[in-house]
Amino acid sequence: MAANSSNVAVVMVPFPEYGHQTPFLHLSRLISSYDIPVHYVSIGARNQELKRRLQGSNLDQFPNIQFHDLSIPSTKAEKEAEEEEEEEDEDDYMSYFASLELLGEPLCAICHELLNTCKRVVIIHDSIMLSVVQGVISITNVETYIFHVISAFTVCSLFQQVSGSAENYDLFFPLQPHIPSFQSCYPPEMLEFIEMLRDWTFKSGEIFNTCRDIEGLYLDALAKQSEKPLWGLGPLINPVYLQNDEYSASPKIVSHRCIEWLDKQPKNSVIYVSFGTARTFSLEQIIELALGLERSEQKFIWVLREADKKGNDFTTDVPKIELPIGFEDRVAERGIIARDFVPQMEILAHPSTGGYLFHSGWNSFLESLIMGVPMATWPIHSDNPFNDVLITKVLKVGLVVKDWEHRDELVRANTIENGVRDLMTSTEGEEMRQRAIELSKAIKMSVKDGGAIKKQTESFIAHITR
Repeated sequence: MAANSSNVAVVMVPFPEYGHQTPFLHLSRLISSYDIPVHYVSIGARNQELKRRLQGSNLDQFPNIQFHDLSIPSTKAEKEAEEEEEEEDEDDYMSYFASLELLGEPLCAICHELLNTCKRVVIIHDSIMLSVVQGVISITNVETYIFHVISAFTVCSLFQQVSGSAENYDLFFPLQPHIPSFQSCYPPEMLEFIEMLRDWTFKSGEIFNTCRDIEGLYLDALAKQSEKPLWGLGPLINPVYLQNDEYSASPKIVSHRCIEWLDKQPKNSVIYVSFGTARTFSLEQIIELALGLERSEQKFIWVLREADKKGNDFTTDVPKIELPIGFEDRVAERGIIARDFVPQMEILAHPSTGGYLFHSGWNSFLESLIMGVPMATWPIHSDNPFNDVLITKVLKVGLVVKDWEHRDELVRANTIENGVRDLMTSTEGEEMRQRAIELSKAIKMSVKDGGAIKKQTESFIAHITR
């Protein structure tokens, strides 16, 4: 049933990188389904790339979503970062953050324009876009809501470390040997931001891309610390995959050679290998990964492509990464090396996919969990190491291939070989699969009428349209 929303408009302000924009778009679709107009505000090149990539999402079905393509001047730091072939410098990354503040002025203009036709503007912004939304705080009839696209476990852990409080001591004490330090995951400049986020009072509430079945303890802990309401509206993924328990019941959303190949493989026989869009491995590490996959004797799909670039000028050119001589010929019968953008959700949903080796990214974790696919973790940066603890130590739906303590070391082929085999063929791996399947079933029940996630969504919609 549509909400009484004629006097409300929602403005989405994501951080302009794919891993942040995707959950924002899924949240936009969810809100717009209640007959609420949604304005999706981001850098134009990123908006276009997002729409190209989003699998199975016919945006024509959501006429209530309007995209606003903004631009910012390219800074010297951005250009240098785009030209850098090795791991990007943290100073360049922080300069990119600073350049985004220029989006504040057009955002204010959008709000003023919307207030000519509606009584209230609801801004939902990425937690790391605080500086961008500061200007709208003084505008009458504008409310702001923080949307955390990272896990509640990560946010709770970071706040705990920054404050030094003993409030959640019992919650984190058993995990203390495994939880990474803030300093090991983020540049020093981020400490000030985390403190600002923790103490931010210019908000009407907070949203998380998670649910009680996954992170109930941590959502409760954060709710106790906040004076404003908090909602867990996730997992925010394509709803097609939340509504069907079996792959055969889901429409085949895309046609891709990986799917055609999976159709010919036995159930749970293929490990999907992908490390997101934010980092590129060294050539030496790629060689070890290739040899490890080969020696594991397991079937695999390996996504091997350069990381996305920041800024306005997104390019779809994909440089070819060289592999060991003869590798592709030797594994041709049991492996696919994909150098293009693949339909990840469709791959994870396929019954032949039995495991996922990945960077412990939050979006990818949610997608894998919904599909009941166990994971092998290899955290790379920022929130990844925190998610790794949740996946392997709390939920126990995955095993560690590379632990964060040895993040600067090369992962040798034998370690990769053993991790892949353990996930795909061991009793421990099968137990992880069963736990993932049970969690998946619980979440799919929770999004139905009367379920906890459905109730959370209805509560949020009622709140913003009151």
